[in-house]
Amino acid sequence: MGRWIRRLLIVLSGLVLLAAVCGALYDWIATRRALAAAPPPGRLVDIGGHRLHIWCTGSGSPLVVLETGLGGSFAGWGFVQPEVARFTRVCSYDRAGLGYSDPGPLPRTAGRIAHELRALLDRSGISEPLLLVGASSGGFSMRLFATEHPDRVKGLVLVDASHEDQRHEVPPIARFVPALASIGAFRVLGISFDMGPDSLAPPVRAHARATQFRAAGYKAAASEIANIQQSADEVRAKRRPLPHPVVVVSGGRGADETWRALQRDQVTLSPRGCQIVAEDSGHVVPLDQPQVIVEALRALVAAAREGSDAPPCGAGGTR
Repeated sequence: MGRWIRRLLIVLSGLVLLAAVCGALYDWIATRRALAAAPPPGRLVDIGGHRLHIWCTGSGSPLVVLETGLGGSFAGWGFVQPEVARFTRVCSYDRAGLGYSDPGPLPRTAGRIAHELRALLDRSGISEPLLLVGASSGGFSMRLFATEHPDRVKGLVLVDASHEDQRHEVPPIARFVPALASIGAFRVLGISFDMGPDSLAPPVRAHARATQFRAAGYKAAASEIANIQQSADEVRAKRRPLPHPVVVVSGGRGADETWRALQRDQVTLSPRGCQIVAEDSGHVVPLDQPQVIVEALRALVAAAREGSDAPPCGAGGTR
């Protein structure tokens, strides 16, 4: 009986290994086909060991840089970027492992992401003044960049951005994500960590579909969430008053009082801080009310060009 049990276990182990190998091969082939069908709209820039995808449109200065939230790609800005490109130059990009970008070193923390963004801008030949936009957890890396490079930054927009004092919970499944992603499990089950492509702007949907099941994307997102507390600690340790305007754009729907208080606290990052509440939006303002972000950036661009010291929110704080 023991001999038969051992044989059965060997057979089952072999079947599991075969399924894993087949799943990994299937995922590799599917990824290659998807990326070939929808190449990146921007360019891949080598920042020293891996490449990041950046897509710039429009013309003018200051330059707007768009940073998405956890698991997102440049495509999440599909409603915002074309409108901003009408009045200045604007770039969206993919963090390492996400979208079209190559995987990067681990762990994926806000400090590492901010460092890589600087390398990306430098190696892309971008030297003009910057307006930084960070949504959700992307606010962490943009705050660090603004703190570390105040001479390069003319303004910061935090879109329902994460706060260092909020409660950060890591889902138990996060530790298993790299293994499951490597064997194509999420692709087979149709599970994506980003917004569904159909909710995005039509011109970028094909790009979102091409990249939504990349194993590298799941691994990068899992590392970002697993190390979210370290990112929060990095932001807290370097928090100091910023010399440039800070516009806090907050979703008005579904937020509790604790979240609202943390959003208001980010206004105090600058003496030129102010808040806009997007009343018809939940957490994902770039999809729910993109025009609120566009108008905030229009005001910041005008203020930067005029050299104005006035808070850029204008009359009222609700849209």
